Amino acid sequence: MKLLDIEPKGTSFIHFQLAAAFENWLLNDGYQAKPIKHAAVVRYSMANKETLEIYSTGKMNEAAQKRYSLFLKQYLRLGKSMIASLKGQSPKMLKVA
Repeated sequence: MKLLDIEPKGTSFIHFQLAAAFENWLLNDGYQAKPIKHAAVVRYSMANKETLEIYSTGKMNEAAQKRYSLFLKQYLRLGKSMIASLKGQSPKMLKVA
C-alpha cells in the first residue's frame, strides 16, 4: 500500500492548546515578543525576518502561518515530548481566547 506524502500545512488560526508551546518555540528561535495592547495582538520580530502577528483570537498573519507550519512539522517528527518541554518553559505572553 502506497501512502501519499502529505505534509502538514499551517492554518490561519493557532490551536489554543498549542499556543504556549508555539510561543516558546518562537522565543527559543530568537524572536522578540512585543504585546500591542490597543490592538490585542502580539508581534514577534527578529532582524532580517518577517514580523509575525498573532491576535488574541488566535488568528495569525501569513508569516506566522508559515512558521506555524514549520512548528507542526517538527512536532510530527519529535512527538509529544517536544510540546511537553516547550510548555514547561516560561515566559508566556500569548493568550488565545
